[in-house]
Amino acid sequence: MILAVDVSNNHVAAGLMEDGALVHVSHMSSVKSRTADEYAVLMDLMARHHGVDLGGMEGCIVSSVVPELTAVLCAAAEKLTGKRAMLVGKGLKTGLNIRIDEPGELASDFVAVAVSALERYPLPCVTVNMDTAVAIGVLDKKGSYIGGVISPGVMASQIALSRGASRLYSVTPKAPGRVIAKNTADSMKGGIIYGTAAMLDGLLAGIDGELGETANVVATGE
Repeated sequence: MILAVDVSNNHVAAGLMEDGALVHVSHMSSVKSRTADEYAVLMDLMARHHGVDLGGMEGCIVSSVVPELTAVLCAAAEKLTGKRAMLVGKGLKTGLNIRIDEPGELASDFVAVAVSALERYPLPCVTVNMDTAVAIGVLDKKGSYIGGVISPGVMASQIALSRGASRLYSVTPKAPGRVIAKNTADSMKGGIIYGTAAMLDGLLAGIDGELGETANVVATGE
């Protein structure tokens, strides 16, 4: 069994992988001030709650898009497993053929999702990772990563509205049931949820147009 840690801007997900399958996952908040010891305690408590001893792991791997937490989570994983943490990034051989202008700029979350999609889904394939940002990656029919799209996610849109407009406020992103809303809160919810969905529909249509065929779409995220 392997401890796999995914560090995003909102959450830290600690997953247990066995024979290529995810058998359990726990979530913690991404807090830049937390230490490796604090994250180690949290992950250990969550694992023990499910009857798992992380000291028996075969290894550990970390993917992070939060530079301030990368070394912290690697250290936490190593404390728990006693194994050196593999870090998804430059120098790690994944087998992914990256055909973009600067391959080294491709974030680890794009790489991890693309490699997983290659193993599990027919090509061409578009991956949609929903988090703070909506991160879309495109794999062509040969399995090469040829590019993607980054746009604001649901929470980023909500925060931008509430902070950027003096008469708007924070709302819980949830579909209000209809597009034409009768109050400010539902107007914001509809704009965020239905607007994100319409954006995705448009982007996916544009990607299919450029590929010249309809791609399989895989969505993941928080």
